[in-house]
Amino acid sequence: MSMRNLVTCLAVSALCLTLAPRKPALAAPVAPAGVERVLVKMIEAVKAQSYDDFLTDADDHLKTNLSRQQFEGLCGLYTAPLRKGYRLEHLGQLRQQGTYVYLWKITIAGGQDETLLRLVTKDGKAYGFAVQ
Repeated sequence: MSMRNLVTCLAVSALCLTLAPRKPALAAPVAPAGVERVLVKMIEAVKAQSYDDFLTDADDHLKTNLSRQQFEGLCGLYTAPLRKGYRLEHLGQLRQQGTYVYLWKITIAGGQDETLLRLVTKDGKAYGFAVQ
């Protein structure tokens, strides 16, 4: 192969690599706006220590399975840190047995650790809530 052909081949190869479609960057998952509003309402209810506000968007399953005492335990652990401020990052969602499971990372202002929040919805209502 002559030098001219080699240079032409390299130039064409470089051009092809430049124009070749690239794998698109993965977009961060986005939760439906209504679901995120429910989660924020629930977090704000923990900050305010309001059991009734926490259950505003809950279905009968969650209302039956979360006692006031359990909610007060949750508040005992998280009210003070949440009052410092927090940031939410939606991690994704799953469909499981007729429900949607939404996962968030919550980072408390000034804190070093991150916590996993899990909100389960069914028929548009909060069906379950867990902090890990």
